[in-house]
Amino acid sequence: NHKQNDALGYFIWARIQLALAGKMPLTGDHFKLLGQLFDYLRTIRCWQDYDAGHWEEHSAQHASSLGPCLAATQAFKQLMKQEGYPLAPCKDDTLDLLEKSLLNQLDLILPDETKMPEEHARDADSALVFLCYPLQIVTEQVGLSIINRLRKLMGDIAMCRYRKDSYWCKDYKDKVGDDPTKHFTDEELKERDALLQPGEEAQWCLFDPMVSAYYGKLYQKSGNNAYLMLQQFFFARALAAITGDDCEFGPWMCCEAYYLTKGEW
Repeated sequence: NHKQNDALGYFIWARIQLALAGKMPLTGDHFKLLGQLFDYLRTIRCWQDYDAGHWEEHSAQHASSLGPCLAATQAFKQLMKQEGYPLAPCKDDTLDLLEKSLLNQLDLILPDETKMPEEHARDADSALVFLCYPLQIVTEQVGLSIINRLRKLMGDIAMCRYRKDSYWCKDYKDKVGDDPTKHFTDEELKERDALLQPGEEAQWCLFDPMVSAYYGKLYQKSGNNAYLMLQQFFFARALAAITGDDCEFGPWMCCEAYYLTKGEW
């Protein structure tokens, strides 16, 4: 399942950030394209749509997919105000409808990642950290609830994507192969999940620095030293994940992830 509404949301949001910063103003073609994408998100009712989410696996209603679409919508509204655009390049009520519907649905799901369908419900998922930083579209209360749940996903080195995640589990290359573009059917996912033992999930290195940055933002806003200490803690974890002399790929490498192979990470 490669249907990812989050990817569309991130593309729109990132393009708008460039325009907001004056680095890449919106041209007529890009302006029109973003309007078409917003109308597309409206047409598919993205706030109710089941997609594959960040990890391109089970179809579900992912909060981490709704978040980027909301961030893109709100950013475009900000850009229109900043640049004085009189009309959006989409249907008159599309932006308001998207913002209201996405906010309402996120209120029903967060701080969980998925509630529907029930067989794929998940209360902790590292993909949600993106809603805290850099998208910054959740309240501080919800953001802290999301981050606190990530503690369930912390390993000695980094964080797993979610518990019972079999992607790059122990001896993955020998048992499954190393094709990063392989598409797994639902049946193949069940077979892959059967290989996993608790605690053998791969640990991914992108999340600790993002959590560190989020706590840093909270410290800048509040001056609360507890946030500063947590910012430093997760920053130290991120630095500790840099490879040492014993790594087969060499020292001072920033890894995407660590996985168990032949009993070693």
